[in-house]
Amino acid sequence: MDLYLIHWPRPMRDDYLTIWRAFAEIAESGRARAVGVSNFQPAQLERLLAETPLVPAVNQIELHPKFPQAELRGIHARHGIATEAWSPLGQGRGLLDDPVLARVGAKHGKSPAQVVLRWHLQLGNIVIPKSVTPSRIRENFDVLGFELDADDLAAVAGMDNGTRLGPDPDEFDIS
Repeated sequence: MDLYLIHWPRPMRDDYLTIWRAFAEIAESGRARAVGVSNFQPAQLERLLAETPLVPAVNQIELHPKFPQAELRGIHARHGIATEAWSPLGQGRGLLDDPVLARVGAKHGKSPAQVVLRWHLQLGNIVIPKSVTPSRIRENFDVLGFELDADDLAAVAGMDNGTRLGPDPDEFDIS
């Protein structure tokens, strides 16, 4: 297996450290090339890093312009953890209708989705947008031929309003 992730930390069960130690054994045995986490918050990551020698290869987190998670991305950067965005385009819940993205897109001759994907790439995020529409898939690939300048990045950064679209990892428990 290339990458194996703990999908939710479930802190109310206090078992993610035990699970992480099992993941370390999987990585050490060669059954997974890399192991990582998904939806881990700063406190959970700091605990893993303090109590085990293995650093997650990746933390897959909800991340989009309205919820950029700067603090968590900073922790990732300090520890060499790759940031992978889930819901990078805001789950189709109005993000791509934002006039800021339309304005930046018009400046570059790109769609709002392309602006968001380029923003992710320039921040260093791993981004895998979901689409089943062939034209949108082609459009999503066409994000390497332009670059957002400092004004564009500041405009997108100004969209941060702390809007989480998915469950809060500190409260979510999956059976």
